Amino acid sequence: MTYQLLSAELSNLIQESKRKSPDLRNAAEQSFNDLKALPNTSEAQLAADLKRRPNFVKPFVLACSLRNPKVAAHGITGLLRLVVSNGVSPEALDDVLQAFQDCSNSSLDVQLKVLQAVPSLLQNYADNLQGKLMLSTFRVCFALHSSKIAVVANTAAASLQQLLSFVFEKVAAEDGHPSNDSAFVTISIQERSVRVHSSASDAYHLLNDICLLTDGSRPPRLLERASLTPEFGLELLESLLIAHLDTVSRHEEDVYILQTRLIPLVIRILSEKNNFNVTVRAVRLLRLLVRRFLSNMTAEIEMVMSLINHLLDSSTSVIWKRVLCLELYRDLHDDPELIRSLYAHFDQEKGRRNIIGDHLAIFVRLASEKPAVIGLDQMSSASETQHNLSTEQIAIEAGGLSGAVGISADDVSPNQQGLNKKWSTVRTSCMDQVDKTEPSMFPATYIYSLVLTCINRFSDGLAKFLLPFAVQPDNKSKRRQKPPPEQRSQDDSTTDDTEDPSGNPANTPGNEGILPVNPLMLRSNEKSDQIRTSALIVEHCWPALLAASSTFLKAALDSEFYHALIRSVQRFTHVAGLLDLATPRDAFLTTLAKHAVPSASAVSLRTPVSDEFKDRKTDDRSDGDATRRGSKQASGTLPELQRHSDPSLTPRNLLCLRALLNLGTALGPVLRDSWSIVFETLHQVDIALILATHQPFLPSSVDRMDENETLQLEELNAEKNAVEIATSRLFESTSNLPNREFVQALECLCSLVYGLSKLPKDNESLSTAKGKLSPMAVTPTHHRFASTSGMQMNETATADGTMGLLNRTMQMVQWNIARLSRTDPSDSGWSIFIRLLIDHICSPTIVPEVRINAAKNLNDIVNHLISFASRTIPEQQNETMSRCLEALSTTISCLWTSKGTRGGLNCSLEIHFMTLGALLSALEQAGENLRCSWETVFSIINSVFVRTERSTPGDKERPFEMAPVVSRSPKLVRSSFAILQLICSDFLTSIPDRCILMLLNTQHCFCTQSEDLNISLTSVALFRNVSDFLQRDEENQGRPLIDADVAQCLVDTDLVDLINAQGDNVSRSPLWASLLLHLGHLYPDGRLEVRHSALRTLFGLFDACRDRLDAEAWMMCYQLIFLHLLSIAGMELKKDNDISCAEAGGWVESAVLLVRDLCKTFILSLGPLSGHRRILALWQQMLAQFASLFDSQSLVLSRTIFDSLTGILAEIKTTSCADNICLDAAWMLWRDHNPAPSSLQDRADNNDAVAAYLLYINQLYSMLSGGFDKAQAEAVMMNLRLCVIESTATAYGSDINETTTVQNLVLKIIALLPMAPAEVLQQKVEEVAALVILPFQVEDKSAQRGKTYIALSKAAMEALDSIMYQDSVRNHPSMASLLTMTFRALEVPIHLKYQWQRQGKGTQTWKKATSTFLSILNAEMVRECSGSGKAKQSMWEAIIKISDGILAADTNSCESTAAIGNDQMFDMESFSRLQNSIIPTLGSPSIPDQIRRNYMSSLFEHSIIHEPHPDDLARPEQELLDGLRSQHIGRVQDLPPIRRSKMAYMLLDELFDLAAVHDGSVKRVRLAQIAAPYLVLRVGLVLKAYACDQPLRGLMPQPQSQRREMNYVLKKLIDLNSEPKAIPATSGLESEHKKHLFLLFGLITRALKAARRDEGMRAALTQVLDVLGTDFGF
Repeated sequence: MTYQLLSAELSNLIQESKRKSPDLRNAAEQSFNDLKALPNTSEAQLAADLKRRPNFVKPFVLACSLRNPKVAAHGITGLLRLVVSNGVSPEALDDVLQAFQDCSNSSLDVQLKVLQAVPSLLQNYADNLQGKLMLSTFRVCFALHSSKIAVVANTAAASLQQLLSFVFEKVAAEDGHPSNDSAFVTISIQERSVRVHSSASDAYHLLNDICLLTDGSRPPRLLERASLTPEFGLELLESLLIAHLDTVSRHEEDVYILQTRLIPLVIRILSEKNNFNVTVRAVRLLRLLVRRFLSNMTAEIEMVMSLINHLLDSSTSVIWKRVLCLELYRDLHDDPELIRSLYAHFDQEKGRRNIIGDHLAIFVRLASEKPAVIGLDQMSSASETQHNLSTEQIAIEAGGLSGAVGISADDVSPNQQGLNKKWSTVRTSCMDQVDKTEPSMFPATYIYSLVLTCINRFSDGLAKFLLPFAVQPDNKSKRRQKPPPEQRSQDDSTTDDTEDPSGNPANTPGNEGILPVNPLMLRSNEKSDQIRTSALIVEHCWPALLAASSTFLKAALDSEFYHALIRSVQRFTHVAGLLDLATPRDAFLTTLAKHAVPSASAVSLRTPVSDEFKDRKTDDRSDGDATRRGSKQASGTLPELQRHSDPSLTPRNLLCLRALLNLGTALGPVLRDSWSIVFETLHQVDIALILATHQPFLPSSVDRMDENETLQLEELNAEKNAVEIATSRLFESTSNLPNREFVQALECLCSLVYGLSKLPKDNESLSTAKGKLSPMAVTPTHHRFASTSGMQMNETATADGTMGLLNRTMQMVQWNIARLSRTDPSDSGWSIFIRLLIDHICSPTIVPEVRINAAKNLNDIVNHLISFASRTIPEQQNETMSRCLEALSTTISCLWTSKGTRGGLNCSLEIHFMTLGALLSALEQAGENLRCSWETVFSIINSVFVRTERSTPGDKERPFEMAPVVSRSPKLVRSSFAILQLICSDFLTSIPDRCILMLLNTQHCFCTQSEDLNISLTSVALFRNVSDFLQRDEENQGRPLIDADVAQCLVDTDLVDLINAQGDNVSRSPLWASLLLHLGHLYPDGRLEVRHSALRTLFGLFDACRDRLDAEAWMMCYQLIFLHLLSIAGMELKKDNDISCAEAGGWVESAVLLVRDLCKTFILSLGPLSGHRRILALWQQMLAQFASLFDSQSLVLSRTIFDSLTGILAEIKTTSCADNICLDAAWMLWRDHNPAPSSLQDRADNNDAVAAYLLYINQLYSMLSGGFDKAQAEAVMMNLRLCVIESTATAYGSDINETTTVQNLVLKIIALLPMAPAEVLQQKVEEVAALVILPFQVEDKSAQRGKTYIALSKAAMEALDSIMYQDSVRNHPSMASLLTMTFRALEVPIHLKYQWQRQGKGTQTWKKATSTFLSILNAEMVRECSGSGKAKQSMWEAIIKISDGILAADTNSCESTAAIGNDQMFDMESFSRLQNSIIPTLGSPSIPDQIRRNYMSSLFEHSIIHEPHPDDLARPEQELLDGLRSQHIGRVQDLPPIRRSKMAYMLLDELFDLAAVHDGSVKRVRLAQIAAPYLVLRVGLVLKAYACDQPLRGLMPQPQSQRREMNYVLKKLIDLNSEPKAIPATSGLESEHKKHLFLLFGLITRALKAARRDEGMRAALTQVLDVLGTDFGF
């Protein structure tokens, strides 16, 4: 393409120059020919060939030199093509450049093509363009730049910039590749020579000329014909410096030019009134010079920067120039290092001006210059027209998002006040408006937005430089600690418009915390000088920055500006804190704190400051007020803001608070006492929120809210959430603090709590006064907390505030769980925090809500700490547990020792309940690993009880008899017992042996408490768990549970001394013995269920462990426990007069259980005890204790005792210890404690008790080898009779048909009694005889209700029968006496034949008695007892009485007439047997006649069939037959015969038989003599009755029964041959066998007279007289 183009252009030149320019033609032709001669293989080859022909360009050069535009166009086209294709020979470059210069005034096309060639020229001939060629090139460009055509001028300007850049690029290249010495040029600067490369020389001269051209003060040396406008010159210089700043800065000659030419130019431009664009260019150049040449041109830059400050501060400066100055500073602040350099070169150096300081001070004056424009007020607010923004824009600003697009000046309203991104920013800054001769309109608030931007960038620069030095490398890789559970629900991703500048992750658990590095301490760091400079900046510039920031904080700013300002304050404060500059740090913290609370609720924030801050003065009057305010704040007096009637929190208050919290997060390790600013501000905001919640709320107001108010409410809520997150982060960051710094923070927060709750913080607190916790090591004294100023704090709000502070403190402590767990309490802040909580829990002035809240926090921290410690090593875990338990114990101790606590008992009880819950939770989490502090655990558990004083003097001898306890509350008891239950079920293995005794004491307390019976019972059952645990000890397996040392303990104190002597190495044996004693000492409890449960548990343990107890152990148990229990039972049973019947019954029931189980245990222990030396004494002691129990007169207890002892006796009988046990005590116990005669009024059923009593004596008798002696037998008989008599009737039965159990046992025992000696036999018979008559005794019938003894009586009759048949009885010397006793007993039922109605089934008692009598009485026995003697006489008297009883019968009392006949036959038969036994023995001379007379009288009496006339019977003072001689009137009424007429006829026969003659023996004669009178009387009564009555009847016949009796008597008289000796002889009469008729002769004759009309009777009487006459011999 080059070939064709060149060919065409050459052809055109040839054509155009044919006639006008022969030289041009010839040259064109020559070049054309040369071109044709060259091979056209490639563009590169063609260019190379052309480059070797310097004359080839000649036609084109000549064409350009001509004034013909057309020809020049062809020439410039060819040259352009050659330059582009690198086809121009270097030797021809000068001609080519001359041609370009010749064309500079040509047509537009030509000029543009010249400019097009410049880039190619620079590209292809870079090595050749230097010196003259370079100047030629510049002249071409300058010539074109002066063109009136804008496109040419602009293009030329670009070419100049390119060309200038090319020059300095060559300089840079030469600097990188220096050549030999021939390439150097010497330049003179400041009277000295400098050797530089040629390119550098060119650059030097070019730079100098450009500066001169721009200044226009001197003609240039190289570009003498060039012209340059100031605007373009400045632009050219700017582009040069932008592109080749490094190259220029490396060459001192160039720097010299800038120093001597450019800086003065800039100063002149800024000082004079120049056009806007010139000033802008100058400021832009100044920006470049300051950034790079500060160290080279310090004095010059000092001058110009002072000028800038002057322009900025001067009110006479045009506004746009002040804006340019601020924009300059804004850009300078983009380079923090530059700011530091400026400060180091000027402010830091003595004798130089304070460029940075003055610059910042000007901000203060600017900020307060036009307060109305920025909307200055008491507190910051949104700009006035913000409500006109769109919803989207409001949402953006509410969210704090940056980057909202600004507006142009055309959109600004003159009435808009305050700073807003919408009207306080411009799209294009003034410094970017380089092409405008006049500045665009900008808002009045734009300058203030620039100030804010400068402040922001200034703070940001300091922070970005210094903060990285404070972050230690080790912290960067640490993971953040897991937040507490309550914090995890919060959304940490919530947008936080303030920064969290800490950059430090929280410590991992257990980290001790690392202090942030103070950058000033990094002296070996390569940037240590800059660090010191930065520190000086902060130290000296903070008052101005504080004053300016404070002003803007009260201005009307939109959300973005306000957020940016807060970030600036936050960053600066952070930097000051890291540099350990307390004064500026605290001043800025105070400022943030002041703006974090509503104006009406601002309070005095007392901040510790240095003296330097107090004495500091500022030279600038405009910021003096702010500085004075800062000084007052820092020294502790914050002036109250104007109070508004409606103080309310705004999002901006919360934003300031958030910034303050973030600063606390970042500066925590270095804040020290300044923590109080952060915490008090947080508290003030909390108070404001609390007061807001207490204000009345109108529900309808929500409906009336417009959209803008709704957005504001949403913004406020969002900010509240963000504050909570920041607060959480703040407290989280405290976990990264070293111990000392954390304690300082905690002390500040605690002091704030003390101040609000008005508790004394300097004096010794209640908790420390008790000696439980150490007091604070350091107590902050710089705070003086008062109630919030301007807010009415009622008690509820104050309480809420205190609770909020406590919760905040708790929140901080929760993040330091690892610290608290692994650090000493005094170093970790544990003591301080626990003291705070306990003081508030126990304070008498604190409201209940706060106290409960403090208790909740204490419990929570204990649980959190224990939960964390459970993941640590056991040693640390135990230490942590001990610390927590001590805190809980101290809380309870102080709670109940403080007097008059507010809230009363209910509050204290609730706190106590919560504390117990904390202990339960702690044990659930880590109880299995707890190896220490069990004493504290039991102390807390026992705190629910209040012990009373011991009341009995013997208690000291029995230390296990714990003093009675009184519970504080049933709720507390239940809660505390849950802990004990957990311990006994899960953690017994964790309890050291030395604490087992405390466990047992604690269990005892719960057993004896009276609030909850179920707890008491369960507590008793827990003793079994402890016992099992003690028995599972592997070391004790196979050995006795009670070793020899324990077995030697005779009293409780011995056991206590043994346990104390063993100390921490106490063995399980005394502990198990102590457990048994505790169970035993529960027996005196007043509740039946508890006593029984304790007894069952106690004896159950013995039953389970009997194989592991030897004789000594058993003996110890009896001495210390069992006998003591019996003693207690006896004492309690003696208190019947003082306690209710129900309670007495309960004690009886307990005694019953005790006796039963004790006796069972005694049986179990008989094996080991059988050969023990003290078993006899033990047996006697037991029986003595049993004897004391009978005083209760309890039948149940009596029964139990005898039943149990019977079992023991039975077991003793089978063991080898029978010989070692004396039975005398057992006998005396039985003898003296008969349960039958109980004095209980209710007459309870005593059959079981009596039966047990009888079984006991039965068993005891079987063990007595010698039987009973007389006294014993007498006692036995007496007690047996009592048992029978006093035993009660069975409930659903009767003893009428069958004997009762007691009666059977009595009879059985009687049967077992021996028949010898005689005294015993007699007593035995006497007792049985008494039983026979027992039913018929009438004494004390009221006591015999329900009892008949009928069956017993019958059984006793049989027993008598059996006894009397024994040989021992027959051989007994007093057999008659025995018989007498027997017969007298049998006599009673026989005589009560029909009068005793209770007969029962079976044989009637009288019949049974009759049969028994007849069985005993036989002829042989009668003969054996027929001798003389009183005993025998008594026996016969008894026999006769029985005989009379057999004959007698009260038939009127007989209920059944039919039974009379049968009974008559039985009696007749019985009488016949009796007659056979006693007749004729009854006639023995040894037997008194009176006995026989009684017998005959009985026969006579019961033989009467019809009732005789009363006068016919002799009176007591008359003879037997005197009544027959009496005279009386007869009777005519019919006399009925008796019902037992057969018996009467039998007895009548018996009288005739006894009077009749027999063998004539003395016995018969005596019987006849006694019987004869009674026979005469008996017959006489019949005769006399007939003689007297019959005449009165007239013709009426005699009644049949009387007539029959009359005939029977007359017949028997005729047949009777009477004993001759029976009737005394009568003088004159001799009759051997008929004397009886003579005695009756008178009556016979009288009857005969009366029978004159009764032929039959007359005949019978006549026959009697005939017999009489015959016997007399007539």
